[in-house]
Amino acid sequence: MTIRRAFLLMAFSLTLTGLTACSPAQAPEQQATTPSTTSASTTAPSTSSGADPAIASATPAGDLTILFSKIWRVSSAPSDPAPGSINVFLPNGTLLQTSCVETYAISGWTADREVPNRLQVTEGGQPVYNAEILELSNTTLRLRLNLIPSNETQEITYTAVEDEFTCPDLPR
Repeated sequence: MTIRRAFLLMAFSLTLTGLTACSPAQAPEQQATTPSTTSASTTAPSTSSGADPAIASATPAGDLTILFSKIWRVSSAPSDPAPGSINVFLPNGTLLQTSCVETYAISGWTADREVPNRLQVTEGGQPVYNAEILELSNTTLRLRLNLIPSNETQEITYTAVEDEFTCPDLPR
């Protein structure tokens, strides 16, 4: 492993560790079902079982746990994504987006109370797209995005990252 690769791997690991370590603590049942948000009106109150009834029907498994427990690599998109493009959804409502050639971006996301399989992603506090979860399994995340500024619709498929991955060295 080159020194550059080792440094990049360490930097990425520290970034992810920092994101999770600096996140506010949540009860275990909240971590498995709902993202925290800045507005109490965007998440439904919990039932006595700890599961949010609006989120419970979001996936066949009954929650969004799979979404939080994977790193998702873009496998199919309308245009060629940047090499190694990944998304990491954290249960606190943070979304990390990066690739092998782009600077990382940290955004926010929330689940829709009324339609739990719909997410909204924000950048700089402004909504940039709404996403409908078409498929969510241990290996696949398929989203239909409605890009808010252009009202364009795109379908993107992600594959769960199962093995270690290092971005290749770029030619100089």
